[in-house]
Amino acid sequence: MPVDKNVVDPILNTFRSMAKDLTDKKAAGPAYDKMMATLARMEQLAVELNDIMAFNAETVKENLYNGFSNYYSEAYAELSKQTVSGGTDDASLLAMTLKAYEDAIVNLKNAPHSGKLIQPIQELVAIGRSGVSYPVFLRIAEERGLFKAMEGTVVVRDVLLEEIAFAKKAFLPLHVKMHKEKLAAFDELAKRASLGIPDSFEFGLVRQKIEWKYEPEILRRTACINRWEKLLDLVNDWIDSYCAFAPQDQRWADIRGMSYTKRNIRRTQDCNPGFFKIREKIFYEYFQLKWEDIFTHETFINEQAANRVYFKGPHLDKIKRAYPFCIPGGKPSKELISFAESLH
Repeated sequence: MPVDKNVVDPILNTFRSMAKDLTDKKAAGPAYDKMMATLARMEQLAVELNDIMAFNAETVKENLYNGFSNYYSEAYAELSKQTVSGGTDDASLLAMTLKAYEDAIVNLKNAPHSGKLIQPIQELVAIGRSGVSYPVFLRIAEERGLFKAMEGTVVVRDVLLEEIAFAKKAFLPLHVKMHKEKLAAFDELAKRASLGIPDSFEFGLVRQKIEWKYEPEILRRTACINRWEKLLDLVNDWIDSYCAFAPQDQRWADIRGMSYTKRNIRRTQDCNPGFFKIREKIFYEYFQLKWEDIFTHETFINEQAANRVYFKGPHLDKIKRAYPFCIPGGKPSKELISFAESLH
């Protein structure tokens, strides 16, 4: 599901208008093409990802915001060379560069983390307006690390902090550990960097290595949760299929008539115990967890704390009480059926 347009459009509209401005002026060339490709990548992420935090994290990770602005500045400068008299002398180049940076500041104001994105551009403009020549402008900007700051690396730390906070709120302990490790790696690279700004490419490699390290355990944890959820569902459906409300329940009711509904109910009654026992056996082989271990396992306790376990209180008690009866050929007791009906 794409990112909510009401959230992402105000961000992308900034870059869309910048691109339209140059397109309307019939800009062309490598910088213009790269700018449009960067915008297309942002549009793609807005469709592929399903929340704004993931979108922001990926755009910063790929340096899309500042990459777009840099390409915009280059394309603008190239366009200006064609229209400004004496456009290739140092004074003209400096004027065109500063004009592009000032336009970028205006257009970036609605972007996420705009303060840190705009700050190095503002410093560049201040240097350029101080009366220095174009070569001196370039030298000072390089010495102060402003071009590197414009890569957006300084924003990455804020995104990492947001990822940690989000993972804590979402009760995702492995993600918390992973993001904390990435933050520690970022800070370590910052200590070693001459200007205190980690190289974006180097951090990208470190970040990917850390993510790969945690991925198997994250997948294993997710698989464990999915499988005990399925075990609970099988037992729950099985006991409910014996209740008086079953023919009207959407799990079995068939628009083709009662005969089909009854067949659906019989299928659950006859097949679920066998399905359950096979899955229970495989669950133990993969995770060394028995039925009773589910309810004391860290994943179950964590999912309960996150309010992601569908069955709660007496409904969970119903499933636990039904477990001994849920065997091939078995049937629930009348008392258990009555208890299940009372919860419906």
